[in-house]
Amino acid sequence: MRKDSKCSVGFEAKALQNFSTDQRYLVGVSGGRDSVALLHHLAQRDYRRLIVCHLDHQLRGRASNADAKFVGRLAAKLDCEFELGRTDVTALARETRQSIETAGRTARYEFFARAARRRRCHMLFLAHHADDLVETFLMNLFRGAGPTGLAGMREIASRRVSGTELTIVRPLLGVWREEIDRYIKAHRIEFRDDATNESLGPVRNRLRRRILPYIEKQLGRKVRATIWRAATIAADEAEWLQGMVDPNQSTAEQLDVGKLRSQPRALQRRAIHRWLQARGVENLDFDLIERVRALLEPETKIAKTNLPRGRHVRRHARKIFIE
Repeated sequence: MRKDSKCSVGFEAKALQNFSTDQRYLVGVSGGRDSVALLHHLAQRDYRRLIVCHLDHQLRGRASNADAKFVGRLAAKLDCEFELGRTDVTALARETRQSIETAGRTARYEFFARAARRRRCHMLFLAHHADDLVETFLMNLFRGAGPTGLAGMREIASRRVSGTELTIVRPLLGVWREEIDRYIKAHRIEFRDDATNESLGPVRNRLRRRILPYIEKQLGRKVRATIWRAATIAADEAEWLQGMVDPNQSTAEQLDVGKLRSQPRALQRRAIHRWLQARGVENLDFDLIERVRALLEPETKIAKTNLPRGRHVRRHARKIFIE
């Protein structure tokens, strides 16, 4: 891949300093400006063994097919391997009773896990950027997430999907959307526009186009950088706190009430979160964690609390378990 003379124009992805250009990596590419900019940037830095991964969500008919063909041609142009998947996300959302956005995210990670197993490559580059981190932090805050949820996306993180461990790298998490726009223009990079990004239906779009601009107008100053810093601090502190949790608690079928009760509340919440997450419990907000944590208290008379999808957590004989 030949380096462009304009390589210095644009952004700096510091996280890439930790990753050799000679290894194989999966790269999630939707065809939109962010993922195409990331792919171009990786090519400019002489990453030679990239596997471009594109999932057709089948949400936009011919436009979705055109996106897939565009990414396929781009991969061929850059001499990259290409992984293409297709999932009917509308049907998946209906079957799982999830929003389109949640079902789409689930489908993408399942696709990445399949690609990782097929290619025997478990390192995945994604194009989430600084504005994405700000929006995710606010969405989680408004939904009532605890410290784990507020931490949101991390520059380097592990995620287990269908038994497959993925290492997710987000090199652009410190790069703002306007920097990506300048990079795209400077290099005259073609990309696919997704018309749904203009819709005010999805919560993220309303945050981006209406709520954040309104907040900045009312306060008379920019707030994105401040929120980004808060999200970054939350991620760092969450990572530290995660290391304090006994890993045996997460894998145990039951939680020991006495042992958990002796720990600080912050660790109790973290241990419960990891334990529930390991058992496939979704929508782990603050209220749910607190209902389970309340089972630890000696004065609590109710020994059961409900979980999503008809399950519940019960306390019996100084043990907490899922039925």
